[in-house]
Amino acid sequence: MKILRLNLITGFTSILILLYIHNNPFMKTTLTLILLLTCTLAFGQKKFVAGQYVTHQGGTVQVHINDQNWKRSPTFIEVKQDLVSSNTQRLGVGEIKSFVLASGDRYEVHVVDKEKSVTKVGSNYIYDSQSSIVRDTVFLRALVKGRMSLYTLNEPDAQERIYIQKEGEAPVELVYRSIIKRAGGKSGLVKLPVYRGMLTARMTDCQDLINKISKVAFKPSALKSLVQDYNMCASGNEGDYVAAEEKIKFNVYALGSVSYTSLNIHGHPNKALSETDFTGMGYTFGSSFVATLPRSRGKYALIGELLYKAYRTEGTFQHVNTHTEQVYTEYTTTFEMSQMAINVLGRYRLLDKGIQPYINLGISNSFILNDKSRQLVYTPSSSTGNNKEGNPMASSIRKHEQALLLGIGGEWKNVQTEIRLETGNGFSATEGVKTVNNTVTVLLGYKIK
Repeated sequence: MKILRLNLITGFTSILILLYIHNNPFMKTTLTLILLLTCTLAFGQKKFVAGQYVTHQGGTVQVHINDQNWKRSPTFIEVKQDLVSSNTQRLGVGEIKSFVLASGDRYEVHVVDKEKSVTKVGSNYIYDSQSSIVRDTVFLRALVKGRMSLYTLNEPDAQERIYIQKEGEAPVELVYRSIIKRAGGKSGLVKLPVYRGMLTARMTDCQDLINKISKVAFKPSALKSLVQDYNMCASGNEGDYVAAEEKIKFNVYALGSVSYTSLNIHGHPNKALSETDFTGMGYTFGSSFVATLPRSRGKYALIGELLYKAYRTEGTFQHVNTHTEQVYTEYTTTFEMSQMAINVLGRYRLLDKGIQPYINLGISNSFILNDKSRQLVYTPSSSTGNNKEGNPMASSIRKHEQALLLGIGGEWKNVQTEIRLETGNGFSATEGVKTVNNTVTVLLGYKIK
């Protein structure tokens, strides 16, 4: 599955790269290096931490376990006796009974029944009218251990499964069915909260929880709270073991950057615009808001940025008389604009220790705040130029620009730095006239919260 996830990430990145390097061949080398770095680092991540496992004979073995902070339930673990050792051993459900990590995660081996007649439609998992149960031996992640225990099982291409176990009994899957019901030539989705009845049957000795059971959501966090309440009612404590609560981690960064911009205009009848390459520098400052998702050691994050951007590009075009080169007209055109940008990105962090490299992919929506574009027309026969104020594209300006973002950077303590590539659709609002805005940005950020 790690290879599959990597292939998806690399494939998606490759598509975006192809879009970006269209008409930008000078970017090919840089972007190829980004891909190679991404692949190399993504394959090399291992983090061995102190832990222990219990054999089927009941013996406890102290080892170091490769902690992947699994989002998907593991099918095996890698262990070694000490950190300096290069020898590792794989242990699956047939070799061990349970394992515990120093980070707090706890997994147990159980033989469980799983509903297999399930089809995913959008965000819903549709069950067949005739259930199909298979039995499997798996690692269940413990959320609560006590008189009533709660576990989760996350498998590829399957709904997260939640299991409940009353003391002395085997774990039972809590079921929330979604079925398609047809009547009168129409069909609709019907959701059946079977799990609430299952909980009611197992918590009859705590009548104070009946109302809470009738409203509890089919979410690990909500069910975890309910099981803790039951254990407190039935045995006087929330459980012998309670997994640490997992939350989205929020951070705020102050950002600043310098950039190099290349603007190209295609299809404009004025050759001073369509046959000129406009280049220049710019700067950016603002804030970013980072939401790091739980599990997977914080690899995945969603980022929102609010930025003030300013840039100035300039290009020169000469229209030469066909009869004599001494007669010509020179157009010096400057596009100078400031914008407010709202960016939304997804981040994948490649390593989680020391300097932490990452890649960003996202989109940008920019809105023009101020336009000081102008054009200077000069001919040798005139002692002074004709300086035309205002954007040379006149009324064909669009205030809204969209762009594709691709960045690679690194974090160290509270500081981050990033090289970001941006390609946008520019500001042309005229049909048949295309503006392409390509920018390379060096960005610095400091975590303020």
